[in-house]
Amino acid sequence: MLSKEQKDQFSSLRVELIDLNILACFYIRKLNRLGYLFQETTRHYILEEFTALRYMENGLILHLTNLDDDSSTFSFRKILKATNKTITDQKLIKELKKDFDSFRKNINYLKVQHRNNRIAHLNYSTDLNIDEFLNFDNLIKPLIIEANNIGDKLWGEKIEYRFKLGTYEGILNFREIFEELKTDLNGQKEFV
Repeated sequence: MLSKEQKDQFSSLRVELIDLNILACFYIRKLNRLGYLFQETTRHYILEEFTALRYMENGLILHLTNLDDDSSTFSFRKILKATNKTITDQKLIKELKKDFDSFRKNINYLKVQHRNNRIAHLNYSTDLNIDEFLNFDNLIKPLIIEANNIGDKLWGEKIEYRFKLGTYEGILNFREIFEELKTDLNGQKEFV
């Protein structure tokens, strides 16, 4: 879809999507370990975990809302402007515009209520409790899926990132792990 030159120009979008998937994997892993931690550790450590989870959630929000920025090189909107000038297939342009408009509409709540009010401008009258998080499965994950699909379409291939842990531990494919993620606060019974 994007030319080689455009892929180079907008490489930060690819990195933004990779970082989003990596962070989502670790966020859910950490969240799913809470049931185990309540049984096995101190309240002080739980407080540290809640704080870490809050900042990870904020990071997910920022990665997602960055994709709807007005002019950055990691923005779907900037890419749409650039591709309008180089892609001659009007059907494809309409399809991309529809995808971008859908993402923009779907991200609006998260952008206004959480990024603008809670993170960027601190315009909130009540804050979430320390142990209160957004619904990952119903609010955040669908947006990440939508962003991944748009990124894949732009790149003309599935954007993946693999990390080799070591000779015996194998390779983590964060995109594959992300696709299987779901919130289960008792889902992880140990530190692995």
